Amino acid sequence: MDYLSVLPDYKNCIVNLPNSILKYFGAEPAGDTSELLDKYLKDGYRNVILMVLDGMGSSVLVWNSGSDKFFRKHNAGTVDSVFPSATVAATTSLMTGLQPCEHGWIGWDVYYKDIDQIVTVYKNTLLGKKKKAADYFVAGTITPYKSVFDRLTEAGVKNYCLSPYAEPKTETFEEILDKAKELCAQPERKYIYAYWPSPDDLLHKYGGANDEHPKIVEFLEDVEKKISEFTRGMKDTLLIITADHGHVDTKMSQLEDYPELMDCMERLPAIEPRLATFFIKKGRKREFRTLFNRIYKDKFDLLTKKEVLERKLFGTGTEHPKFRDMLGDYIAVATSDLTLIHTKKVKWAAAHGGIYESEMRVPVLIFKEYFLLGTDIDAYVNEALERLKKQYPWAKKSLFKKNYRYAIEDVDGQKKFIKYYDRDDGTSSRYDKDWDGELFINEIISDQESYITDANKIKDVLDVKPAGGVDCHGWYLEAFEFRSHVLGGYSAFVQAGDRSAGGSREFFFTHEQMSGTFEDFLDSNEELLSGHFGLTRDYMEKFEGLKEFLGFKE
Repeated sequence: MDYLSVLPDYKNCIVNLPNSILKYFGAEPAGDTSELLDKYLKDGYRNVILMVLDGMGSSVLVWNSGSDKFFRKHNAGTVDSVFPSATVAATTSLMTGLQPCEHGWIGWDVYYKDIDQIVTVYKNTLLGKKKKAADYFVAGTITPYKSVFDRLTEAGVKNYCLSPYAEPKTETFEEILDKAKELCAQPERKYIYAYWPSPDDLLHKYGGANDEHPKIVEFLEDVEKKISEFTRGMKDTLLIITADHGHVDTKMSQLEDYPELMDCMERLPAIEPRLATFFIKKGRKREFRTLFNRIYKDKFDLLTKKEVLERKLFGTGTEHPKFRDMLGDYIAVATSDLTLIHTKKVKWAAAHGGIYESEMRVPVLIFKEYFLLGTDIDAYVNEALERLKKQYPWAKKSLFKKNYRYAIEDVDGQKKFIKYYDRDDGTSSRYDKDWDGELFINEIISDQESYITDANKIKDVLDVKPAGGVDCHGWYLEAFEFRSHVLGGYSAFVQAGDRSAGGSREFFFTHEQMSGTFEDFLDSNEELLSGHFGLTRDYMEKFEGLKEFLGFKE
C-alpha cells in the first residue's frame, strides 16, 4: 500500500457518530462512540441533526471551498469512512452504528449464498440485469438489522429520516431543510437523520476530488448559503454535517478487455468497482493471481479472503453470520486512481470504494445556534477569554489588543457580528464576514492569541537539542527548547530549516497536560515527541534535568 492509502480506524470513524448520538439520548449504543462528537454533545440540545452529503470527502472541500468559507470554518475535525468507502456500506453504518462486517451490507453488489446470486442491493436486482433477484427484498431479509431509529424508538426518543428515498419523501434539499425546521420547532427532544445524494452524483460526472471543478464549487456555494440561512434560525439545536465517503479522480479499466482473466472467474466480481471480490474456478487460483498482478501491479492490492479477515478491514466487531459467505477467494483493494468496471461501459470522472486518502477521509462540520450566547457582544468576548484561559491560564482582558472592537449590529434588517480595527492614526477598518456566534468567538481568539502569548515573557530555557545537531531529510534542527514563563506555564520551541527556507513553532502546555506525572506529560504530547530529528519520547524521558525543569516531582 502506498503513502496515500488509509485503512479505517474504527475508533475514529463515521460509525462512531451515530453511537455518540444514541448515548446522548440515553439509548444503548451499538458500538464505540466518537470522542470528537461526544465533546460537542456535552452542551445539551433538544434537537440533534446528522446530515450526510453523499461523497463530500475532506479533499472535496479542500479543493472546492476556500479556507475562509462557511463549511471549512466549521470543520471540527476529520474521521474515516468504513471499508469499503462506498454508499451502501457507509450509510448503513451511519444508520445503524454497526461496522460493515456486523451489518452485512458491504457493497453495491453483494453475493448472497442463500440464493447463490450477486444482487445489486438497493435495486434488488441480479447483477448487471433488470430482473428482480427475488420476490422479497433480499438484503433486508437475509441481513436485517436494528437501526438507530429502532434503538431510539425503544428508548422513547422521537426520530426522523429525511431523504429522497425515505417516506415521506423530501425531493429537494430545500424541502429537507424546511421539514427539519418544522420538526425542530416541536417541543420534544428528537434526532433527525438527513441524507442528500450530492455531490456524489456531480463528482462521478465531473470529478473534483483531487482538483477544483466549477460544478462542485457551485454546488458547495449553494449548499453553504442554504445551511447558513438554516442555522440563523436554529434554537437549541446541534447540526452535524458529514459524508459517507470521499472520492478520487479516476481512470477506468474494463475487465472484459482481459478475457484470460475473466475466464478464471466462477462469476462476476462483487462489492464495489474499487474494492472487488473475485470467486475463482476450482484449480485456477494461482493462474488468476499471476494474471491479475501482472495486469494491475501497483494499482491494486490483491488480498486473500484470509488476509482480509485477519486484518479486520471490514470492522473489528462481531461478524454477521452471513458476512464471510459474501467474500470470494480474493479481494482487490484499489491503492491508486484506477477503477475496475465489468458490467457495462462507464465513464466516471471520480469514484470511491478504495482506501485512497481522499476516499477515506471525511469532515465533521459542527453548527450551533447562530446567536448561541444571545445578542450581548460582551458574552462572546468573555467566552473567547475563557477558552483562551484553558490554553493560557494567565490570559486576561487587559492583555487584549485594544485596537480591536467587536459589535453586533443591524445590517439590512438582520443582526450581524461586526469587527473593527482602529489604527493608531485614527483610521478604522470594518469587517463583516457573516460570522455566526461560534465563528465569531474563534475570530476573537485568533485576533488576541498572539498578544496573550507575547505577554508571557520567557523566564528560563532548557535546550534539549543534541550537541552535534541533527539533520533529517535535508532539514537541520536549529533549536529545540523547553521554556518556563514569567506569568506561569511552560512551552516548547522548535525551529528547523534547510538552505532556503525554515520555520518555527511554539507549543504552550495546558494545565491538564502538566497536572499528571512526567510520563503522562510525555504520553500526551505525541505530536511534539513524534521522533522527528530522532527526538523520541524515550530521548526526552532520559534527558537529564527535563523532568525537574518542568516541575514534575519524583
